[in-house]
Amino acid sequence: MSARILDGKTLALRLLAEARRRSSAVARERGRRPRLAIVAAADAAAGSYLKAKLKACEAAGVDAVVHRLSPGPRAKTLGLLADLSADASADALIIETPYPRGVAAADAAAAIPADKDAEGITPAAYGRLFLAKNWKETRDLVVPCTALAIIRLALAAGVPLSGRRAVVVGRSATVGRPAAHLLSTLDMTVTLAHTRTKGLAALCREADVLVLAAGAPGLVKASWVKRGALVLDAGVNVVRGRLVGDAAPGVASRAGRLTPVPGGVGPVTTACAVLNAVLLAERRTR
Repeated sequence: MSARILDGKTLALRLLAEARRRSSAVARERGRRPRLAIVAAADAAAGSYLKAKLKACEAAGVDAVVHRLSPGPRAKTLGLLADLSADASADALIIETPYPRGVAAADAAAAIPADKDAEGITPAAYGRLFLAKNWKETRDLVVPCTALAIIRLALAAGVPLSGRRAVVVGRSATVGRPAAHLLSTLDMTVTLAHTRTKGLAALCREADVLVLAAGAPGLVKASWVKRGALVLDAGVNVVRGRLVGDAAPGVASRAGRLTPVPGGVGPVTTACAVLNAVLLAERRTR
């Protein structure tokens, strides 16, 4: 058996078409398109990710304004975020990772106002998300983009989810933990695991849906995967100049459905970020 590969690019195009319909409605109502401010480092390391966001914004009818940050004091970054937070023309705000030197994730979360948080990283966004008990209650929330992309792909896979078993490997605040919660809103029984979980291989073999978000290349071997399982690989690792996920190459021989790296979760994450920006613009238009 060979896994059916889930094409994230196709799903991303559908999500961007939805974003375009909604951004057009915003533009008709208030006379200008949604605007997303992106704070990005000046170096080229994150260039491909930034280009993908700009292309997605163009497809969705969202105006994107990039603010480049050269290495400098922490206060410079926080000052720019404060300025953008006060800028009435900016509907939404994203700060690209890796963050500038001296700026931690907590600093970014504290500096971005909840009503401009397109990545769902503020305490207010997390609080609203974890208060949601079912999927319907999450639909008007800004949700961490990669976690939302994972769930969108799970829904698009067309496999039964309610009552089934899910295992999420990875406990980050932006991917693993919110993804586990979102799966629970779909009535799945969810175990949140990580690289130090004892008996991780046996635990993974119990999963009907296996989410990989540990940032450990090739961590999950084929023998760890239940035959026919849905495997959603959100791992982003560079090995010898190539982008690879957390699943070892042999996983495709046992999984029923599998997201590739690259081309799986990544494009959908970008589309979800743009959708979040449109949602924030809609709120500001009401």
